[in-house]
Amino acid sequence: MGAWGTGISSNDTYADIYEQFIDLYNEGLDVTKITERLISENQETLDIPEDSNNFWFAIANGQWECKALDKEIFSKVEQIIQSGHDLQVWKELDAAPTDLTAREKALNKFLAKLQTEKETARKRT
Repeated sequence: MGAWGTGISSNDTYADIYEQFIDLYNEGLDVTKITERLISENQETLDIPEDSNNFWFAIANGQWECKALDKEIFSKVEQIIQSGHDLQVWKELDAAPTDLTAREKALNKFLAKLQTEKETARKRT
């Protein structure tokens, strides 16, 4: 995992997946099709514990931005955050205690955001 910060979007996996999601959305693809395609094309990423959580965070945020957050995707992200799984991955990667605290805050803020409905869907460009 190439991380440059504790924020949800501060790593290579999230950045790559989110960018692909938005690019496909801007091309006119349906959010469900985008999600299916990215899951299908990124099975190797999903098999890597330090990358899989960031993959799901990017998918969830992309869906939320498009006002189409799938209940199953939300549940998966909620479980990752509430179970402490993401923080455990960070611990296994020898994250500093201050980074773990900052990451936990970022995770809770992200989950709170996902729990609120976005007023309008992202415009396609």
